[in-house]
Amino acid sequence: MPAPAQIPSGTERAIQAQDLYQMQEVTEVALSPRGRSVAYTVRHLASTGSAAPRTQLYVARTSGRDAPRLLSQASTVRAPAWHPEGTHLAFVRPVNGTPQVFVVPLDRSVPYQLTDTPHGAGTPQWGPEGNRLLFASHVPESTVQHKTGRPPPTERPGRAALDTVRAPAPDTLLVLRHTHTLDPLDTLAVDAEGRLRTPTDSTDTLRTPQLSSVPDTLAAPAVDRLAALSSDSLRATLDRFGLRPDTTTVAVRPDTAAAPDGNLAQVRRWMHQNRRSGTALVSSRLEIHGERQLQPTPTYRHHYVVDVPAGLRSGRPARPVPQPVTGGYRSYGQADWLPGGGQVVVSGMPATDRPPDRVRRRNLYVADLDRDRPRRLLRLEQYALSAPSVTTDGNTVAFQLKPLSALSDAPTEVGLFALNGRSQPRIVTSALDRDIASIEWGPDGWYLYATAPSEGGRPLFRFSPFAQDTTDEDPRAQRPSMSADRPTSRDTFTVDSTMVRPAEANQMTTAARAVHAFDVTDATAVYTSTDPTTPSALYANTVSFNDERPLARPNADWLAQRQVATPERITASHDSLTVTGWVTRPGAAADSTRHPLLVQARGGPLTLSAPYTPETWFERQYLAGRGLGLAEVFPQGSAGFGTAFRHANDQNWGPGPAQDVLALTDSVAARSWIDSTQVALAGTGYGGTLTAWLLGQTDRFTAGVALNGVYDLPALLDGGRAWRLVSQEFGEFPKEDVPPDSLADSVSAPDASPPDSTAPRSWTPLHRSSPLAYAHLIRTPLLLMQGGADRRVGPSQGERLYKRLKILDRPVEYVRYPGVGHDVSDSASSRQRLDRLVRTYEFLARFLDVPASPPANRP
Repeated sequence: MPAPAQIPSGTERAIQAQDLYQMQEVTEVALSPRGRSVAYTVRHLASTGSAAPRTQLYVARTSGRDAPRLLSQASTVRAPAWHPEGTHLAFVRPVNGTPQVFVVPLDRSVPYQLTDTPHGAGTPQWGPEGNRLLFASHVPESTVQHKTGRPPPTERPGRAALDTVRAPAPDTLLVLRHTHTLDPLDTLAVDAEGRLRTPTDSTDTLRTPQLSSVPDTLAAPAVDRLAALSSDSLRATLDRFGLRPDTTTVAVRPDTAAAPDGNLAQVRRWMHQNRRSGTALVSSRLEIHGERQLQPTPTYRHHYVVDVPAGLRSGRPARPVPQPVTGGYRSYGQADWLPGGGQVVVSGMPATDRPPDRVRRRNLYVADLDRDRPRRLLRLEQYALSAPSVTTDGNTVAFQLKPLSALSDAPTEVGLFALNGRSQPRIVTSALDRDIASIEWGPDGWYLYATAPSEGGRPLFRFSPFAQDTTDEDPRAQRPSMSADRPTSRDTFTVDSTMVRPAEANQMTTAARAVHAFDVTDATAVYTSTDPTTPSALYANTVSFNDERPLARPNADWLAQRQVATPERITASHDSLTVTGWVTRPGAAADSTRHPLLVQARGGPLTLSAPYTPETWFERQYLAGRGLGLAEVFPQGSAGFGTAFRHANDQNWGPGPAQDVLALTDSVAARSWIDSTQVALAGTGYGGTLTAWLLGQTDRFTAGVALNGVYDLPALLDGGRAWRLVSQEFGEFPKEDVPPDSLADSVSAPDASPPDSTAPRSWTPLHRSSPLAYAHLIRTPLLLMQGGADRRVGPSQGERLYKRLKILDRPVEYVRYPGVGHDVSDSASSRQRLDRLVRTYEFLARFLDVPASPPANRP
């Protein structure tokens, strides 16, 4: 961990709220093939509230001798990817709001726009020869339907996919032809081009002949249909006029009208027009919630390959046309090239007629660039496979695997599979007991690198799954590819204990650091991270990780004039359980000063936990600069402390984790510089849930602040994207005989007792862990903040708890941030981020004895 910069006495001040506008974050990194240069992106927060954050692309030498070079002046650039020869960079930037892939030669500054796909392009990857580039695009369902000509899978009750389209059968017409010339003579006939002839008066003059067997006592009436004549009369008529009957078919124009008062097909077309125009959002899919908006119809992630034209240095060649690699009503995840250059390994859904939302299985496939459909490479029964990463010799693919059980939230692990398909897969990360977040092979294929939450941070780990070969053979020279005929290969396996063969794992960075992105070559590693003294920086190191050096410290200049408080790692124990946290003392605190304490509940289930980001770092420094002591606690259920700790809160989001928070609070509050009578509680995501739950159980805390929490767990099942947490964390879905109702009406009396074991059958562990069940017991002042576009938990969660507390006349305030999702740092504007920080401090200042202004500079 780098040491804090030495700041001359009398020149620094505490970090203030508007310093947020100066903060920069290194977000993505990519090493050149030989490791001599690194491309990275830096995210700047806007200097005004209306402008969006901007991200720019830089290139620097890994030796650190030269200043970084700004490669693109565009406002938003991401996903840099190096050409195999290190001569070009591909990256993504928006064009009229749609992301497209650009390529820029390193010896010139004008990028070339490679793609112009209507639905955008992302995650560019150069092919092994550098003449092709792979990218992904999210394709709407309507486009897939147009390309395939097949209706999408649907679950609309009582409706078919194409019931707005009516293709009537052609009409059959009787044609009367001349007996000898066979020319059509009757007005019912059609001309040579299939059009009806112009009617003549002969249509109404066909009568029974005079010499017929029909009595002529009555005049025969005129007819306009031959079918109205008797068979004898019809034959006599045809003979009289020298005609012979024939038949032909003519197409009938389909009914395309759309009207609210028409027939059923026309009504449906009118409704469909309203759906397409946005008048009505209609859905019958299971996964209706996106991250920040409803998604009534799905999109499908597909891969495309495009030839990179020559001559980018000398001119502007014509833009090539991308060719699809995957297609249909199936989504495909991460892909990686095979060394031969004609195939990619990709994760994706199996072929099925079921609606895609019902299919959680993911297999590995090999997609040949000259074949119509991918071939299955690997299927593990009861597991979803993702994120394939192929060794440079093309012999082994690493992948992530996660159980499909809806009643289990087991950690993500890493498996290996030989691409010849003749041996069973191997699971190599079980001994680490961490939830693997990202994986990447070293170029030689001996080391596999990964990040994972651990002990409150996110270290970089390295695995050694193979015994190293000392031969000098260059694996890149082989350029292997997979044969289309693999008769002795297997592609389906059932996971058992024989597959669990852990590889040696080494932690390469400390748990106090959160590694956000990394890349490695055979000699160099680069990574961007947040650590206790720096919100974001880019580092280079040897692969032995014994020579770390900073390559980019975009926050160094302004931090040189700021006081930075360093957190201390602490633990507390209760009931044979050890709980980890961090405690931060205000930087300018005098030994005799006693400070109020803000306890922050972090961690929890990964889907709801707030990650350790540069903005988390800034929040800690800002509140400490305002005179607050901080205690951050990771209660049971948090990832990064082992499987047993992670599952310690199963069916128990309340009492167990609450005891963890209280145990660490007691430990920190006993310190001499803490005023134990002034303790507040705050949390984001699951931390917000636990904050509200604790305020309904104890009056220990003076004030509370909760952001984007889950307060009504049954409502999460019905109204949030994270609804699968209900079964994973509580072991079951609500029973059919137990009303899975919201808790909004379950406690009506202000002084009613909380549910217990003798409560009605509707009080399940799911209900007992819901803070809303104890709203009537909350009397602590509470600030509820909610992202207005937080579809992960549902934007109504905060409203439910706020409304209940207001009905009970409790001290509560509600803040809603329009357009903001569950991940505030990723979706909020700069001004919204600043408002959240300042509003948190201002609310706490109403009830805690904190300075009304920032501490003065140190004398």
